[in-house]
Amino acid sequence: MIKTLLKFLSFILIVLTSIILPLSLLESSMADLTNEFIEWSGNNKFLNSILVIFALAADVFLPIPNGVTNTLAGAILGFYLSIPVIWIGLTLGSIIGFAIGKYAAKPLAKKILTQEDLEKSEEVAKKFGVSLLLIARPAPGLAEISTVAAGLADMKWTTFLTVMILSNLLISVVYAFIGTAALTSQSASIAFIGIALIPFLFWLLAKRYF
Repeated sequence: MIKTLLKFLSFILIVLTSIILPLSLLESSMADLTNEFIEWSGNNKFLNSILVIFALAADVFLPIPNGVTNTLAGAILGFYLSIPVIWIGLTLGSIIGFAIGKYAAKPLAKKILTQEDLEKSEEVAKKFGVSLLLIARPAPGLAEISTVAAGLADMKWTTFLTVMILSNLLISVVYAFIGTAALTSQSASIAFIGIALIPFLFWLLAKRYF
């Protein structure tokens, strides 16, 4: 009963962060959101890039929805600049999670991750593989758990980095396109695909294995 309740609460949390929150953000147009951010930052491309990288790299510690960050990055930085910026942020976050699982899972992960996330990581590690790492990459919450699980499963650095470099590059290109297209067309529907739909669909798919 308790396990079922926890799964239900987890599902509600994911829906809130992947669907409800993004929808509330999209009550304003992408153009308005982007213009407000650019005005706040003074349209400083370097500052904006650093903020995006920090938000993506810190996602293993903080509940920052990657779909929101990636889509806004595409809108704020433009297609060509947002690709390397998103890629760097995602890759740094991946490496941090992997290193925690591989070298400091017991003492450090208990301080950084919740006990539930650590237990999930250890459970996933027992059945972990490259395919699961790929599926979980765009999934909110599970993306971070999967990198820790890869470390716990003692995956080789070369294998992990190869998968992350390629998968994060693909994600970067997709989100750079979505963010730029959403701003150009001022379409909340396009932004919704990146902010909510893609993360939620991959979360549903990855939950079958987690």
